[in-house]
Amino acid sequence: MTQSLNRRGAGLAVRLMSGAGVLALAALGASAAQAQTQAANAAAPSSTEVTEVVVTGTSLRGAPPVGAAVIAVGQEQIQKTGAQTVQQILRSVPAVVGLGSAGQGSFGSADAAGTNAPTIHGLGASASNSTLILIDGHRLPLSGVNHALADPNILPPMALERVEVLAEGASSVYGSDAVAGVINFITRRKFDGLEVRGQAAYGDAYDAYSFGAVAGKTWETGSVLAAYGYSDRSPLAASKRDFARADKRAFGGSNLGSFFCAPATIQVGSGPIFTAPYTGAGLANSAANAPCDYTGGIDLIPSEKRHSGMIKVTQEVSDKLTLTGDAVYSKRNNTTRVARGSIQATIFGPGAASASQINPFFVGLPGSTATSETVRFDADELLGEGAHVAASEESGYVSGSAEYKFNDNWRFTAGGVLGASNSSTDSVGVLCGSCALLALNGTTNGSGSLTAVSVPGTSIIVTQPLTTANALDVFHTGAANLTSAAVRRQLVDNYTLQAARQTIKDGTIKLDGTLFNLPAGPVKAAFGGEIIYYTMAQNVTQPLGIGPSSTGSRFLHLDYDRNVKSAYAEFLLPIISPEMEIPFARRVDVNVSGRYDKYSDFGSTSNPKVGANWEVIEGLKFRANWAKSFVAPALTSRGADANGTTAETSVSLFGGTLNVPVSAYPNVTQLPGCATATATCTVGGAIAGLQVNGGNAALQPQRGKSWSVGADWNPSFLRDLRLSVTYWHNEIQGAITAPQAAFAVNAAGLNSLLTIFPGGATPAQIAALTGGRPLTTTIPSNVYFIYNFQQRNALNLWVEGIDFAANYGISTDFGRFTLDAIASYKTKFDQQVGTGGATFSVLGTTGFNTTFPSIKLESRVGVDWASDFGLSANLYWNHTSPYHNWSGATVAPITRVNGVPVGGGDRVKAGNTIDAHVAYDFKGEGLTKDLQLFVDVTNLFDEDPPFYNNGIAAGGGSSGYDTFSGNPIGRLVAVGARKRW
Repeated sequence: MTQSLNRRGAGLAVRLMSGAGVLALAALGASAAQAQTQAANAAAPSSTEVTEVVVTGTSLRGAPPVGAAVIAVGQEQIQKTGAQTVQQILRSVPAVVGLGSAGQGSFGSADAAGTNAPTIHGLGASASNSTLILIDGHRLPLSGVNHALADPNILPPMALERVEVLAEGASSVYGSDAVAGVINFITRRKFDGLEVRGQAAYGDAYDAYSFGAVAGKTWETGSVLAAYGYSDRSPLAASKRDFARADKRAFGGSNLGSFFCAPATIQVGSGPIFTAPYTGAGLANSAANAPCDYTGGIDLIPSEKRHSGMIKVTQEVSDKLTLTGDAVYSKRNNTTRVARGSIQATIFGPGAASASQINPFFVGLPGSTATSETVRFDADELLGEGAHVAASEESGYVSGSAEYKFNDNWRFTAGGVLGASNSSTDSVGVLCGSCALLALNGTTNGSGSLTAVSVPGTSIIVTQPLTTANALDVFHTGAANLTSAAVRRQLVDNYTLQAARQTIKDGTIKLDGTLFNLPAGPVKAAFGGEIIYYTMAQNVTQPLGIGPSSTGSRFLHLDYDRNVKSAYAEFLLPIISPEMEIPFARRVDVNVSGRYDKYSDFGSTSNPKVGANWEVIEGLKFRANWAKSFVAPALTSRGADANGTTAETSVSLFGGTLNVPVSAYPNVTQLPGCATATATCTVGGAIAGLQVNGGNAALQPQRGKSWSVGADWNPSFLRDLRLSVTYWHNEIQGAITAPQAAFAVNAAGLNSLLTIFPGGATPAQIAALTGGRPLTTTIPSNVYFIYNFQQRNALNLWVEGIDFAANYGISTDFGRFTLDAIASYKTKFDQQVGTGGATFSVLGTTGFNTTFPSIKLESRVGVDWASDFGLSANLYWNHTSPYHNWSGATVAPITRVNGVPVGGGDRVKAGNTIDAHVAYDFKGEGLTKDLQLFVDVTNLFDEDPPFYNNGIAAGGGSSGYDTFSGNPIGRLVAVGARKRW
C-alpha cells in the first residue's frame, strides 16, 4: 500500500496540471478567437484595475464588511518584507500567532510533515485549527501525516495580491473552522507583463535563497497569469547557538543533560553512577549532576526547499457569462538532523547465571564483584552523524467557477475545487533499540529477562547468545571500540515511514443580488449551498521491535472519509443613509447570516451571525457583531472505525504517578498501600495501570461563541490618520483534547475516564476497556487501573482581548513619512478541563497548552519613508511582552491545586527586535527601468530569543527558546532585486 500511495503522489502534479488545462480550455475555448482579436485591437486594462470582489467575511458581492474589522496586508506591504513564504508575510499581523517565530518546519501544527498552520489569537492548531484558511475565498486540500490542516504556503508569494485577516467567528458564511476567524490569501486577478524577484539572505551559520516570477497578459475580456516561487532555507544546527546546549544553568535554566554518554555510564544496583574511566566517586542520579550533552549533532530548525506554481485564467464568454480557472502545485522537502539515540539496559559480565548473556566487552567498576550492572549509552559517537527525519508535502488543486449575470442585480455563481496532498515523514538511521538490547544482553528486553515477550500482545521471545561478533561495546570510543561492522550496520537498520494522502472535492453554488429597496438603500441578499467530500489514506510502517526493521516491521493502513452538505443565507439591511440627514447617525447597516451544515459522521449544526455598523459622523464608525461558530472534529481525531482508530492509537503502560481523590473514587482505598488514605491515594509505579491512547468516534463539533465591539476613525479634518480598535470575546465549548489524568480525576464530568480494579483487572476486563487496540507495552501481572486518554470534547475556553491599529502619513519636503502601529493584547485566557473541573487562567503563559500560546501582548510599530527620487526605507520594532514558562521542566516550580496550575514557573523576558528595509527604485529607461534593489535586515541588533528552559528542538534536544515567540536565527541580512517588464 505504501508503494501504491507514493506512486499516486508522483503523478499528482501531472494530473493537476492536466486539470488546469481542462479548466483553461473551458474558460477560453468558447471565445478564444474573439479574445485574441480584441486583445490585438484594444489596450489591455491596467493590472491594478479595481473589480467588484467579495470581501472576506461576507458572501455579498461588492458589500463592505458589517460589524467587522478586516486587517489587510497589501502588495505594497508584501514588497517591503523579505518574506520567502506566504506564512512569513503574516509577521506584520500580531493577531496571528508567531510574530517572531522562524516559521520553518512544522510551526504551529505539531505535525512531523512540516505543515504550517497560522492561527488567530492562539486558538489552537494541533489536531484541528480554529482558524479557517482560504485561498481566493475557497478551501484548499488539507495536509499532514497525523493531522488534517490547511497550509497556505503552497502558494508562490508573488502570486499574492493581499492577505485579509478577519479575527471573529464566521461559520455563518464559511462553515467549519472559522471560530477564531478567517485568513484569506487573495491572489492577483489581472497582471500585464513580467516581474521577477530574487534574494539571498545570510546569518550566523544560516542562509536562505529565494526566487519568484509572475507573468501575465490581459485583454478586454479576460486575462491569464502564471506565477512561480522557489525557496531554499538551510538548517540551523543546535551546536551553533549557546542557548541550545543541554546545560542551561549559565542562562538561568537547569541542566537538561543526561547520564547517557559515550563511553557508557555504569550503575550497580541503586548506587551512584560512574562515568568513564569509572574511577573516583560516582554521581548521584539527579538532573543537576547529568554530565552529557546530546545536542551536538541535531538541528534546531530543519532545512527546507520549496517549489510552488500557479496558473490563473479568466475569460468573459459573453456579457453575461464569465469563466475562471486556476491551478496550484507545490512541493516541499524538509530534512532535520536528529540524535542517533540512546539506550539503558542491564548488561551481564563474568559469573552471571546465564553464560550466553555475558557481554564479551563487559567492563566492571574497579573493585566491584557484581556480575551485572546498568549502562546508559549514547550512540552518536559510535555511529556518527546521519540520523535524520525527511519530511515532504506535495499539494495541489484545480478550481473553476462560472458566473452568470441574469441582470444588473442578480448573479449566479457555481464553482468547484478538486485537490490532493501527499505528506510523509521518513525517520532514517535512528538507533534500533531492540538491536542494541540484543547486542548488549542477548535479549530485546532492557532487564535482560529471557522469558519476557519481545512483541507486546504476542508470545514472541527473541534472544541470541553473545559473541565478539554480535555484541555491542559501549565502554570504548573511536578506534578502541570493538563493536563489529555487522553490528554497527544493524544498529542503524531502523526505518519508520508515515505517509498520508488527503483529498478534497468541493462544489459551491451562490445566487446574490438586490431583493428590494428601503429608504436607506438596497437590501442585498445571497443564498448558497456547498457539498464537500474529504478522504484520507494513512500508511504507517514501523519496526516490530525484534531486531532490524528490514527483517521485522509492521504495516498499518487506515482509510477515513467524510461528506458535508451545507446551505446558507446572508442579508444586508441598510437602516439609515447619509441622504436621510439624521443627526449622529450618518449611516446604519445591519448584516444577518446563517448556515446549516450536515456531516456524514456526526450530524448537523446551525450557526447564525448578526453584525451592525453605526457611522456617527463622516469618518467615525462604531461596529459590533455576535456569532456562533464550530470546528468539526478532525478525521484523525474521530478515527477510521468505531473504536476511533488512528495511527496514534495504542495501549501503553501508565507513566508517572497520579493522586486519586478518595471522595471521587472510594474504592481506591482497596488498592495495595492505600487502606489508610483519607484524601488521596497515589497510583502508578508499583500500583501499575494501563493507558488507552488515540482517537474517539464519539467526538462532536467544538462549538464557539464570539462577539466584538469596535470603532474605526478616519477624521475628515485629518484624512491621513486612521485608527481602529476592537474588543473581542471568544468562547469555545467542548474543544477536543486528550485530558491529562490529573484533570480527569478532579472533574466530575471526566471521572469515568479512570477505572479502578481493587483486586486487579481480569483479562476480560482489560480486553473490554482496551478494545483490541495495539499494545505498546507488556501487560503487568497486576493491572490496578486503566485510564482512557482518548481525545474527547473536554476543553472549555474563554478568551478576550483588544486589537489595535493606527496609521498616519505626512508629506514633507524630505519625502513622505508613514507611521504604523498594530497590536494584539489579551485580557483573558481562562480554561476548564471537563464539566465540573476548576476554571483557571493561563494568561501570560506558554507551555501548559502547547498549541494555545497565551502571551498577553504582541505588537509591531514602525516608520516608513519614501522619497521622490526613488529611495525608500522603513524601520519596525517587534515586541512580545514578558510571560511565564509553564512547560514541563521549569526551574521555578509551578504551583498546582488538584492538578490545576495557579502560579509559579519561570519568568520569560520580553522579546524585542528591530527589522529594517531599504530600497532604491531606478528611474528612466533601458535596463534599469522598473528595477528595484533592496536590502532587508531582520533582527538588526542580533538579539537572542528570550531564554526558555524547555523548548524542544526538532531533533529531540532542548532548544532554549520558545518556538511560538522566539527565533533562533538572529540577524538575517537579505540582498535582492526586483525587475518588471
